[in-house]
Amino acid sequence: MKNTTIFSIRKISLIALLSTLAYVGRILFAWIPNVQPVTVILLIITLEIGLVEGILTASLSMFLSNIFLGMGPWTLYQIASFAIVILVFSCLKPLWSRTWKQPLLKLAFFTIMAGLTGYLYGFVISIFSVYFYHIPKFWVYYLQGLPFDTLHAFGNIGFWILLSPLLPRIIQKYQHKFQ
Repeated sequence: MKNTTIFSIRKISLIALLSTLAYVGRILFAWIPNVQPVTVILLIITLEIGLVEGILTASLSMFLSNIFLGMGPWTLYQIASFAIVILVFSCLKPLWSRTWKQPLLKLAFFTIMAGLTGYLYGFVISIFSVYFYHIPKFWVYYLQGLPFDTLHAFGNIGFWILLSPLLPRIIQKYQHKFQ
């Protein structure tokens, strides 16, 4: 009898493993402000597996890493910000699934889009921060954080170039091995 539940034990274990990968990546690169592989890992999960799995992985990895890095109300804002970024990025899934005549063009396009998500995340988390800390001038606050968003964007570009050829293969191999 085939398992018809949305989340099988295999899928849950895959999400747990990928959450651990994001957690370890965040901890290893915590010494560099805003340069961590978490965003790229979440984006690839979203493209390869799905939107819900990407958000679940974001939630679990933020919760786990913030136990180590510092837990607070910002944890919920980080999860919500990643959820919005993942939701926006999931609109690119049809382009990801498509066969491209020039694979380098696909790599360039998604590398740029991954970089832009660094700015999107910074914008969204700034909205939450302004509300939480009662900061009177959003644009002043946001513009002061722009150098950190730029670091996030460049980190995403670098990690996309490194992880996008590798991580989808691992995910596909894991999924096919246990189906």
